Amino acid sequence: KTAPDELILDFDSTDDAVHGGQVGSFFHGYYDHYCFLPLYVFCGTKLLVAYLRPSNIDNAKHAWAILSLLVKRLRQQWP
Repeated sequence: KTAPDELILDFDSTDDAVHGGQVGSFFHGYYDHYCFLPLYVFCGTKLLVAYLRPSNIDNAKHAWAILSLLVKRLRQQWP
């Protein structure tokens, strides 16, 4: 299969509310509740990555590392 001309990767995070004292959940002032802050990466309608993160971190945390890993794997698929 040939490589596409371009791939558009969409990095999104959202709140995942928790109900109880799960380890790694913290109060997030923007969402006004205790939650996790998972990071999702889509290419079109395809989910490529779902990475669960605590909510007491910067919203972009780990995005660069995940992008680097995705680029490496995509280049292996389409050299």
